Amino acid sequence: MKKTGKQGLSHYVERVMKEKHLSRRDVKLRSGGEITDSYVSGIVSGSAKNLSVEKLKALARGLRVREMELIRVAFGLSDQSGAHRATDQSHNLVLIDLTKKTLISNDVAEIVQDVLSLSPADRVIVLQYVKRLGKAERRAQRKGRSV
Repeated sequence: MKKTGKQGLSHYVERVMKEKHLSRRDVKLRSGGEITDSYVSGIVSGSAKNLSVEKLKALARGLRVREMELIRVAFGLSDQSGAHRATDQSHNLVLIDLTKKTLISNDVAEIVQDVLSLSPADRVIVLQYVKRLGKAERRAQRKGRSV
């Protein structure tokens, strides 16, 4: 029977730690302290909740495994450990994070729905506008801090 999600991640982390002779503290130190040993323990026991992409990336660093491999296991996707892909797949992390935010926030889901209905040319215009809006917001925040 195929293990997915938390159960698969729990077994995967436990197996990698045993293979590499790592303690929870080792994983914490290797991650640069971005994940605690108690959080690693929670993942292994299956009791950790709200696993974020950032925590999964920190866990991957702590275990010294590829981020995409760990994320695939965490989301219950098929194992591709034998198949290295030559292309950069960091966009997949962005999509996973966006999916999580869309599920949590109705306004983000509505924005994505509306953008998807636009033509490619109109999407480019929307993207340029959003980037300008973000820059203007950051400028306003900097001015507010310096006052």
